[in-house]
Amino acid sequence: MALAAMFSALEVVPLTLLTLDAWDFIKLTGTGDTAGSPKKNIPHKWAFYFLMAVGFWNFVGAGIFGFLINMPVVSYFEAGTILTLNHGHAALLGAFGMLAMALLVLGLRHVLKDEQWVLPEKFVKLSFWGLNIGLALMVITNLFPEGILQVWDVLENGYWHARSLEFIGTDRIRMLEWVSMPSHLILIIIGVIPMVIASGLTYLSIRKT
Repeated sequence: MALAAMFSALEVVPLTLLTLDAWDFIKLTGTGDTAGSPKKNIPHKWAFYFLMAVGFWNFVGAGIFGFLINMPVVSYFEAGTILTLNHGHAALLGAFGMLAMALLVLGLRHVLKDEQWVLPEKFVKLSFWGLNIGLALMVITNLFPEGILQVWDVLENGYWHARSLEFIGTDRIRMLEWVSMPSHLILIIIGVIPMVIASGLTYLSIRKT
């Protein structure tokens, strides 16, 4: 188990290196070879931004939060608690979700000309920040603090009590649930809907062509 946990913890190393490599590439945007030279136009800039988000959330969700619950002595007490959901949301939505968005943006940009991409790009940019900020707030304001409180209750009162309505229905937990509402609204309204609009605009542009 210790050996397996070590390999799981080392997962962040290649992912971090890939993120740094993507960042080196993205720095080409807006720069020139020499002073006064024209800016470089990187057509798939936002696809690379989403790929960088994949690396970031892999590091946070799979690396930090995954390592936090992966050690056997911790997992014994926290398995099935909200702390597991905290790792799951950050790793799955942050890593694979952002990867899906990167592939979607790559496809949208590939079928449009530069002048056609101007309007959809604005919605893609908005979606990028909405998805990442919404997910970050979801973790910070709800999942992580709730998970810590629940694991603490496991240690004090037992696993059964931490998963019962007696704990879930407490004022602190219910308050944290309500506090998380802005993160969900940001995720949906600023994150998901603009990407749907960008996809619709792309489809209409293709149909016109």
